[in-house]
Amino acid sequence: MKRYALALLIVLLSLSNQVYASSWLDLDIFERDDGNYFTLQTKDGEVITMTARILDIGDSYIDAKNNRYEVVGFDGDIVQVELKEQITLPDINEWLTTQAAKENTGNKWNTIGIYHTHNAESYVPTSGVDSEIEGGDIMEVGKTLANALKEQGFEVIWSDNSHLPHDGQAYTRSRRTVMELLQHQPATLIDVHRDATPPEVYETEIEGVPTTKVRIVVGRQNQNREANLEYAKRLKAVADQEYPGIIEGIFDARGNYNQDIGPRIILLEFGAHTNPLEMAEQAAEFFAKVIPAAAGITKEDTAQDNVGFASARSIVWILAIVAVLGIGFIFLNRQRI
Repeated sequence: MKRYALALLIVLLSLSNQVYASSWLDLDIFERDDGNYFTLQTKDGEVITMTARILDIGDSYIDAKNNRYEVVGFDGDIVQVELKEQITLPDINEWLTTQAAKENTGNKWNTIGIYHTHNAESYVPTSGVDSEIEGGDIMEVGKTLANALKEQGFEVIWSDNSHLPHDGQAYTRSRRTVMELLQHQPATLIDVHRDATPPEVYETEIEGVPTTKVRIVVGRQNQNREANLEYAKRLKAVADQEYPGIIEGIFDARGNYNQDIGPRIILLEFGAHTNPLEMAEQAAEFFAKVIPAAAGITKEDTAQDNVGFASARSIVWILAIVAVLGIGFIFLNRQRI
């Protein structure tokens, strides 16, 4: 009798955990709003990462070492994951060479679009709250990213459109902003967010400067998933090369995050609500040097300068050839005389 009772208890506990997980999924939201977070953990108890993102069976996470884990179950706030493989990131040098060839054919888009689906997100150490109805600290992160890109000579469209409230319909509202930005024919669109975890998940130093890490999120429920996941991997490849350690990881998770609209629409999380705003802004400064290379963008003025230098060199060579031919012509005429 005791054996049957124990078996029944185990079944009930298992069901309760699955109900707990599915209850979040039934809310049709993508992040927890109860102030808590999930811990991704292997069966051996190894903690892989933490996130407020609501995950589902089959979702994947690529960590800083390029190990890909898959979600296989839930146990309360613990998301059970299994190591599936170690992925190989794209060869960024080969990618840049390919893009350079496209530039020579005139096939280029140099505009970068930035927006915020969750305008209210804030950083507690800076503003004292994790959310502000009039627009949170996250807007400053987006503005910093935009300004850093502009300083490099890129054209940037930064939208401060509000998509409040922060609910399950926020991505439906931000979809209108995405469509507005697409009218500018951007090379890439960046949806700027922050996570909600303990501060140590994102704390780091790059080149001796305190900064947050950046997490990349791809929605696996859209027809552009493969293209956007490849873009995410390129972002990580460039970041690993330029600023090792700045990428916290890549989520390939439930939802589409409006990424069904195009192949280079990506969601970036700059730190968590427990990190200071200035550290997230520093991450944006660093990441502004990562995005263009991963998106295959070159500065239009640089391209024009290159054309100018090429033209100048061509003129010099033409003048030199004409001079040589002229001297030769004179010499031959003198020989005849």
